Amino acid sequence: MFFLIWGFKVRFKVLDQGTFFCPRCGGDRPYERRQAKRWFHMYYIPIFPTATLGDQVRCGVCQTSFTESVLSRPTSSQLSALLIDAARGTIVHVLRTGSTESPAARAAAVTEVGRAGLPSYTDESLTADLDVVPGDLSQLYASLSPQLADTGKESLLGAAARVALADGPLTDLERQVLVSTGAALSMTATHTAGVIALAEQAARA
Repeated sequence: MFFLIWGFKVRFKVLDQGTFFCPRCGGDRPYERRQAKRWFHMYYIPIFPTATLGDQVRCGVCQTSFTESVLSRPTSSQLSALLIDAARGTIVHVLRTGSTESPAARAAAVTEVGRAGLPSYTDESLTADLDVVPGDLSQLYASLSPQLADTGKESLLGAAARVALADGPLTDLERQVLVSTGAALSMTATHTAGVIALAEQAARA
């Protein structure tokens, strides 16, 4: 007896690979970005594609598939690098409005950048940053803000405030930098003022 065996089957083509933050695993994982196509099969042999069904991102560990938008979220290592860059940049901005030569402020700056995740940071590193950090950090804050919880934003702003307070009360320019930083991180004015006030209270203690 002769049987005609045919049908349709979805096949995947790997477009590229990399590392992403897997929402299900909760950490950085390898991924494959795959394109799905529906193929016409004859005797289990793919003959020709009939439709492109779209692209998907599959985690190499849990095998969960996601839409491509998942790749827009930075990995843990990328987020850590963004945090360090933001700490360095914000602290440099604060120092530029105060005294870049104050030993107390410089020592506080080195300490805070170290706490942010760069323990090898030195006074020489700070001097180099004072020369190269751009005056506009808006793009950096725009990339970082959506990824940070309130505690992360408070930590970043609080570190900058402690540096500004290391050599005395805040100047109007220093306060202005801190307030604008809070706004760039999408913090409310009240939230920003509260973080600054806590830093001032600790400095007076």
